[in-house]
Amino acid sequence: MTATRSRDEEKRYKSYLRTLPKDICVFCTGHNEELIEKTASFKVIRNIFGYSIWDGQKVADHLMITPKKHTDTIATFTRTMFAEFHELLSKYEAEGYNIYARAPASAVKSIAHHHTHLIKTEGAPKRFVLLSRKPYLRITAD
Repeated sequence: MTATRSRDEEKRYKSYLRTLPKDICVFCTGHNEELIEKTASFKVIRNIFGYSIWDGQKVADHLMITPKKHTDTIATFTRTMFAEFHELLSKYEAEGYNIYARAPASAVKSIAHHHTHLIKTEGAPKRFVLLSRKPYLRITAD
């Protein structure tokens, strides 16, 4: 999996994170979110700092499923919550969304509240080149 934001979007996101008080959870407060739908236990929201590229393709839409109750892991979901979660995942998967979530201990997870990314892509995969700081190392990907 490769996911990235544009350079400007990443700067805007990092700046936004620095403005938040340390004791606030943006998913619990609904801070700057665009609600798409909700169930008894979950909200589906649009990611206001969505990825630009996912697996080498342009991102057409980036949503997230977040539990209404604060948790950093799906291990705390009840059977009822799992049923709702499965229903949401199935619905969006059928609409062409990729499904992705990071583990609570992930070093790149920026918000502790569990959230599952729903990412719809469009177009053919892009070819890109990653350059190392060392001039003799060049990595290409299709």
